[in-house]
Amino acid sequence: MTVDNPYRLPRTVIPSHYRLELEPDLGAARFRGNVAIEVTSPDGADRIVLNAIELGIDAVFVDSSPAHFALDEATERLTIEQSIGAGDHVIEVHFTGLLNDKLRGWYRSTFVDSAGTTQVIATSQMQATDCRRAFPCFDEPDFKAVFETTLIVEPELLAVSNGPEVSRTPTDDGKHAVRFAPTMPMSTYLVAFVVGPLEATEPVMIPRLAGGEHTGDIPLRIIHVPGKSHLTAFGLDVGAYALGWYQDYYGIAYPTEKCDMLALPDFAAGAMENLGCITYRENLLLADPATATQIELQALADVITHELAHMWFGDLVTMKWWNGIWLNEAFATFMEIACCAAYRPDWQRWTTFSLERTVAFETDALASTRSVEFPVEAPHDCDGMFDVLTYQKGGSLLRMLEQYLGEAKFQAGVSHYLRSHAYANTETSDLWDAIEEVNDDTPVRKLMDSWIWQPGHPLMRARLDGSTLVLSQQRFAYGETDDPTLFVVPVHLKIDGVESKVLLDGYEERIALPSSSSTVVVNAGGHGFMRVAYDDTLRTRLIGDAISSLTVIDRYNMVDDAWNEVVAGRLGAYDFLTFVEGFAGERELAVWQVMALGLRGVGRLIDGAAYAAFQARIGALVGPALADLGWEPVAGEDQLRAKLRGLLVSLAAVLGNDADAQQRCRAIVADGHTDPELMAAAVGAVAAVGTDADYDDYLARFRAAATPQDQLRYMYALAEFPTESQIRRTIELSFSGEV
Repeated sequence: MTVDNPYRLPRTVIPSHYRLELEPDLGAARFRGNVAIEVTSPDGADRIVLNAIELGIDAVFVDSSPAHFALDEATERLTIEQSIGAGDHVIEVHFTGLLNDKLRGWYRSTFVDSAGTTQVIATSQMQATDCRRAFPCFDEPDFKAVFETTLIVEPELLAVSNGPEVSRTPTDDGKHAVRFAPTMPMSTYLVAFVVGPLEATEPVMIPRLAGGEHTGDIPLRIIHVPGKSHLTAFGLDVGAYALGWYQDYYGIAYPTEKCDMLALPDFAAGAMENLGCITYRENLLLADPATATQIELQALADVITHELAHMWFGDLVTMKWWNGIWLNEAFATFMEIACCAAYRPDWQRWTTFSLERTVAFETDALASTRSVEFPVEAPHDCDGMFDVLTYQKGGSLLRMLEQYLGEAKFQAGVSHYLRSHAYANTETSDLWDAIEEVNDDTPVRKLMDSWIWQPGHPLMRARLDGSTLVLSQQRFAYGETDDPTLFVVPVHLKIDGVESKVLLDGYEERIALPSSSSTVVVNAGGHGFMRVAYDDTLRTRLIGDAISSLTVIDRYNMVDDAWNEVVAGRLGAYDFLTFVEGFAGERELAVWQVMALGLRGVGRLIDGAAYAAFQARIGALVGPALADLGWEPVAGEDQLRAKLRGLLVSLAAVLGNDADAQQRCRAIVADGHTDPELMAAAVGAVAAVGTDADYDDYLARFRAAATPQDQLRYMYALAEFPTESQIRRTIELSFSGEV
């Protein structure tokens, strides 16, 4: 790599260790700092190039001697005009900076305390290339180095960084110099430091798996603004479980000394996997289980387990360049579902993941979709990877591979990959090769490359030819297509109740059946990232009385595939409604969720008298199921049953326009029902037909909410109010700065 590449630094100087000192002034929103970087030059260099932007550079020294330098804001580079010989050197830079309001680099976050005073936090977000805004550094992921940080702060402030605090020393001007232990070698985008009037929970001590670099239990804390300690218990419980579960899954001890999870008032992402110092939006770390819905608690669990999965896959082993960010995020998505499925089996997390996979299907079916991985030249080119194709499609593809290989073989491959590349950087193919090495009878790289480098997904057609099942594939599209794309497709079949697998690596595969009357389920278990279209004969054998013999995911997929045939123009909306009415006896949440998705879509296609008739049919479909569950929670019922009740109430009141249901919902909101699922459904239902007085009430509830979940519930409901004037109020609010 040459210095002429505007997006890549030359490899003539390699960092190994940073000694960083930072002193923030929270009131002035500024900071000063100095950094000493130990580097090695393999062959010598005529100048030194590193990254910096929005910093004032006061002085630069190379091996203790002053050096000339130039800061180019356009290329975000600090060039030191100093030649060095081959060997080890030290670069020292003194600088100043701004605690910006961009939520990037080292930035300023605020909250209002119990006395009504605005308090300031200095916090960080370095991914992808914003570490250079906090201090001069070699800001590319494969320049891994050790970071040893000292923060000079007011004595009453809490300071946190990647390593554990090892000393706190008073300074001559009355501040404290807080020194943190050196990190393992890691990328700059994982560096973190936070300073502010914050509180920390007492640490929960998690047993550490033997054999790692560190010994002793892992202290786990949640750090938050004052007054919110009562909202930390659930997050701590999830984090404690996940740290133990991941160590067992990977077979590798937690790779650093401590684990702090920080709930921040202002944060652009959902969360960020900084090594040992994970940052979150407040609503994704703090919650009251007594008032939060199942989906709100699941969102916390998903995000916490996602970020902790990164401590190994992403932090211990890191992509070489930003084209590999998809695999970091896809793998963490896969692991979050696996860990949550173990943490709360009653949530049926792999089943409910089907709904998330559906969202990825919708994007991936567009002609404008992209391949999962694509070449990245400029770091900001990877911004497009932070979407459903990376997280949900990518996670689905890993699940598809795991289920085809078998869970134990996949797990062994992942552990082999992490051990082989610990503290280093990799390409996507390194994972496929590692899994293939422990599964030498499966062409893992060939299989996965066909999905990662090609956009879209297949429509698997299944037809009967006598007593032969004929499977064929074509890229799924909304409308007709002659796209020749073929995938290497691992297909799970259930033939007369017996499961089998086939790897379809061409256009068509013919499979002998026990008889011409056999029942066939294609993509059995629902783990393949594909749509399925049966011929009339095979489809008829799966509906009617046979529906009850299918698994929940298989029933989900039948409805989901049917709705997408409507979107593609191959099935009428009326026919879909009639098809869904065949599921009137359904009592599983996941199937009702996908039924609701399609029914709401149908509702957008019709109006007038047809819409009134449609509403009546919704009432007839939903009524018996809601009567079975009842309007009041039953002692000891599981969370998914309660969540289904909420969904049915919402369908009846909003899509079915049932006046009685709407009135019941209004009473629930007024009384403040103690069941979170009913309360959440009622809040949305009232908003959908809400008056201006209701709007005023919701706005007040948003402003006075006791938990992050309540705040978001009422804020989102403001967008459901129906009149033009109410919609204008919501738009004005969203641009006001209050949101």
